[in-house]
Amino acid sequence: MRLLLIIGVFIGMMVLCVIGLPYGGAGGLVGGALGFLFRLGGRGLDWKERVGNAYVGALMGMPVGLLAGGFIMLGMPYIIGLINTPQ
Repeated sequence: MRLLLIIGVFIGMMVLCVIGLPYGGAGGLVGGALGFLFRLGGRGLDWKERVGNAYVGALMGMPVGLLAGGFIMLGMPYIIGLINTPQ
C-alpha cells in the first residue's frame, strides 16, 4: 500500500506538470530532473539509499520548479507590462 502511494504521488506530480505545461509546467519537469541529479551524488552508503535520496530530490524539485516556471510564464509578463505602461 505504501509503494502505491509513493508511486501515485510521483505520477500525480508528473501529470500536474504536463497538464500545466503552458503555464510553467516545464519548470516543474526541469526542477524535478535537477533535484534528482543534485541529490543522486549526495551521501549514501549504497545505491538504494542514493536513489531514494534522488527520488526525494525530484519530489522537492517539481513543485518548486512549477512555481518558478509559473512565475516566469505568468507573473513576469504582467509585472513587465505594468512597468512599461505609459502613464
